[in-house]
Parts: sequence; C-alpha cells; structure tokens
Amino acid sequence: MKRMVLVLLLVLQGRAFAAGDAQFDVLAGVMDTTKKELNAKQETEKGRKDFQNSKYGRLYKDGYWQIFQGKSNAPKGEYCTALFVREDMLVSIMGPGGAYRGALMMFASLAGDSAFPRAANSGKIKVTLKQGRDAPATVHALNQLFGDNEVPVITFAVPSIEAALDGMEDRLDFHLEYDGKPIGEIEWHGGLKARDELRKCLDGKPYYDKNPLKDKAIK
Repeated sequence: MKRMVLVLLLVLQGRAFAAGDAQFDVLAGVMDTTKKELNAKQETEKGRKDFQNSKYGRLYKDGYWQIFQGKSNAPKGEYCTALFVREDMLVSIMGPGGAYRGALMMFASLAGDSAFPRAANSGKIKVTLKQGRDAPATVHALNQLFGDNEVPVITFAVPSIEAALDGMEDRLDFHLEYDGKPIGEIEWHGGLKARDELRKCLDGKPYYDKNPLKDKAIK
C-alpha cells in the first residue's frame, strides 16, 4: 500500500491557513451544514426504524463522499476537495489553492462530546496518525475550529496532490490519537471513484458535485 502522507509537514507553508476557516469558506460551510443535519436527525429520528431504513440513515451509517471546491469563487482546478462523512467523523483531501501548492488532509469531529483538541486560535499539536497497515506516526499537525459551529479540525500537509491521489485506496481506515488517547477513527470506501472525481475537478473538468443526501437520483 502506498502511504498517502509520505511527508507530514506543519501547515504553515505559504501562509495557507493565515485566514483560518475564512480561507476555506465553502468547506467550513459544508462542515456546518453537515453538523446541523446530523444534530437535527439524531434528535428527532435516531434509533427509529424509519430513520435506520431511510436513505439518510443508510448514508449516515455507511458514509458518503462530496466533491467540491473548498473556497468560493475559486478558479477552476483550485481548492478541489474530496470529503468523506461517516457518522460523527469526516476526512477530506484538498488540492492546491492560492499560494499553497501542496495538498491537505483534514480530519474533523462532528460529535457534541468530541475528544478532539479545541485550540482557541490556530496552533500546532502533536498527533499520532495510523492509516491502513502502516505503522503509527506521531507528527505535528494544525488544530483549528471551523465554521459557526466551531467544528474541531486537525490538518496535515501532504507534499503534493499527486502523492495524495496515489494514496487513495478504495478502502482505507484512519486512527487518531492525541496525548496518548484515541480521539477518533474513520474508514472510507469508494475511494477510487472519489479520486477520479477529484482529479476531474483538479483538471478543471466537470465532476459529480452533488450532495448525496439531496441527490434525488440516490434512493
């Protein structure tokens, strides 16, 4: 298996995150919307058979991908993002944008009782990341709060978008630890299809950009 994060760098290159979540307003909006949808559904329907058997319940449990540009009004091919949501966790891969020409891998927790650290301001932390069959690696990452709901996010830098694309296997699991304690895990599926759609976005070509929760073609 090719390791997706061949080199984990502190995300300060080119001041990629100097503007915080304002730099990635679309991504922050998606996180906010997803969290609101999850909270509303959990409050009213979680545990009910109609929710469990619904499209929403199935996608909530099994996970789904969204492909979009993470910044509004971005030129074609910039800030292209593949985001996978499953229950209360999400992981995303973002391509080059603006002055930053590398790629980013972000993890976020949507749970109300999240164990993710919550930096008041953007700050670097040490996180242990294990992916697939690779050995765990303890590295520096960036910790931020995104959006109106202040979703805690942990971000790693990938040296290039090609390295990220090469590492996108069809199924891949991730495990995060902070301060010696597990704080979250997520496994994606359908990674190869998502990779292909992300590559289309990076190439400035049409791609599937619908939210599966709202796509009427998905039953």
